[in-house]
Amino acid sequence: MTPADYARLAARAYTEPPTIGLASSASRAVVFSPGVVGFPGTDNLACWLADLDARAVDVPGMGRLHAGFWDAFQAISMPLLALSAVDVTLGHSEGAALALLFGAQLCLAGRPPKAVYAFEPPRVSADGTIAALFAAHGVTLTLTQNGNDLVPAVPRLTEKWQHAAPLQKIGRAALPFPNVQDHYIDRVIAALATT
Repeated sequence: MTPADYARLAARAYTEPPTIGLASSASRAVVFSPGVVGFPGTDNLACWLADLDARAVDVPGMGRLHAGFWDAFQAISMPLLALSAVDVTLGHSEGAALALLFGAQLCLAGRPPKAVYAFEPPRVSADGTIAALFAAHGVTLTLTQNGNDLVPAVPRLTEKWQHAAPLQKIGRAALPFPNVQDHYIDRVIAALATT
């Protein structure tokens, strides 16, 4: 499968009923096939509240993490970790953050995924622990930034928030300044389809 194929799955995660978690929460995942787990992004109030909880919390083995994303992941971590042989985690926006956290948790459990596809991810780490964890386990990371999407630049409050890997720049900017129009998954899919 190509990155565009995984982005299409990330789009489907918004419309398919969650396999794990509740659709009305920030904590939900879709098991697409054995080995592929996707997370939808922000599309309800619970997601917005998780996005805005940008405190940093210390998590053993994973470093300082975005509290809202960590709490959302923790609510479904047990059923996720009970899945066997997860090869790929993926998501868009908040879902990209959860895909990264799940991938890192699988590394800690000694079952690293082969790849994580994080489309337009916000920053989840306030130190380099997750990046080092993925590198130590040889996980292929694909983190995208379409055009001038501003979501990969947040949060930027009191911590030195960072990504687990450099962002892959894709697509043409809809506007000549940071914007959310470039964030939409349809635009990400279109950009990846021409790459």
